[in-house]
Amino acid sequence: MDIVASYTELRTWLIAHPEAILALVFSMAMLEAVAVIGAIVPGVALLFVLSVLAAHADIHFVPLLLTGIAGAMAGDGVSYLIGRTFQHRIENVWPFRKYPQWLQRSEAYVEQHGGKSIVFGRFIGPLRAFVPMAAGIFRMKPLYFLWMNFLSAVAWAPFHLVPGYSFGIAAADSSLPGRPQLLLLAALLILVAVFTWLLPVIEDWLEHHPIPNSGMHYDADGMPQRQRVSLWLAATGLAGFIVTAGSLPLLNPLDAILAEQLVSLRQPMLDHLFVALATFGDQPSLLTFGGVVLGWLLLRGEWRTAALVFLTASIGLTIPAVMKYVWAIPRPGLVLNPPDSYAFPSGHAFTTIMVWGFLLIFFGRLLNAGTMKIARPILIGIMLFTIASRPYLGVHWVSDIVAGGFLGLLTVALLRWFWHRGPKPALSGPEVLGVGVLAITLSAALVVWPAHQQAMADHALVQPRPAAGPGTPQ
Repeated sequence: MDIVASYTELRTWLIAHPEAILALVFSMAMLEAVAVIGAIVPGVALLFVLSVLAAHADIHFVPLLLTGIAGAMAGDGVSYLIGRTFQHRIENVWPFRKYPQWLQRSEAYVEQHGGKSIVFGRFIGPLRAFVPMAAGIFRMKPLYFLWMNFLSAVAWAPFHLVPGYSFGIAAADSSLPGRPQLLLLAALLILVAVFTWLLPVIEDWLEHHPIPNSGMHYDADGMPQRQRVSLWLAATGLAGFIVTAGSLPLLNPLDAILAEQLVSLRQPMLDHLFVALATFGDQPSLLTFGGVVLGWLLLRGEWRTAALVFLTASIGLTIPAVMKYVWAIPRPGLVLNPPDSYAFPSGHAFTTIMVWGFLLIFFGRLLNAGTMKIARPILIGIMLFTIASRPYLGVHWVSDIVAGGFLGLLTVALLRWFWHRGPKPALSGPEVLGVGVLAITLSAALVVWPAHQQAMADHALVQPRPAAGPGTPQ
């Protein structure tokens, strides 16, 4: 039998029958979460292939994502029902009789972390297929399990479906990114790794260098050292913005050179990624995200934190817009339909650092250290890649990004300082994480994805290289 010919025939048939692809995605997501089976099935690889085929079959991403979420929830539900039905009697059934450590580790994890184990256990290979069963054995309340199951599936599905789907869209149009593009991605990932490593190191150093918890350094959590660092960062942001704004005549030639280099990296596959990230950092997306968080805080009666979220949104909508008209610097003019505002400072960089930076602070105060090991690189990655999307696409000069970044640092540092002078909100870690994931998912599904096709057209290049620097009229 010709394996290549058989694969080609199967691939052609699947692309012609999108409903079969969705059925396989549901089945694979379900099987990967079922006890024992999930430890054997190569779900990650198969879901990647299926999501690539989904892109070629013109299946919209939202139905694909919902199918994956439903399958993941069904798989965990089956495991939970098995555990709840058989209880500890299942320990005498093969393969648990022969490999008792499979269930013992999962039971210990559920006993230690409770409902959080359903969310985080899905991302831990050795435990993924057994944690829901352990939750059933311990008779976790069905509605509570269902909520945790939903949150875990919403968090899990994008990580397994987005890479293949993005690859499929890009592969249908052109070749993969070349060496220069990979170097850009590598540089951004290295920055993510550096910041992820550096923040805990700074935290550890601060714990060993206490200062009096009083005056401007007062911290409701008993860590005045962090308040002092917040004020230092605010001062750094202010100084950095002043220096950048005062140096614009000197930065113009460098801006033009960097714009030329970054535009030369434009490539269809990366364009899809960075256009999505740029849309994710636009006001409609951030307002959707902020609206979910604000509504949740109001329902929970956390008035002080809700007021801070509202203040953050108000600052993000006003400060950059006012400053743009003060400097009135035109954009590079490299894309077909650039934003209709001035360039300096970048409101995109400002709001990205302010929103995701504050979310990083919010999570850091309310989530445990283990959870932050996962959340921290994700949030830092979103922040850095979103900021990089604007100069890559050619709608901002690098000086715009630097100035907006410094302004964002100033603002988020002051917000952090003010928030930590009051008591910690009475919110549980799983609830905070669940709302954060839900807000991000709704923002992506309701704003980013529907606008993606038009955003790709708007960001198409009209010329390969910039004609002038930011100080020269376009």
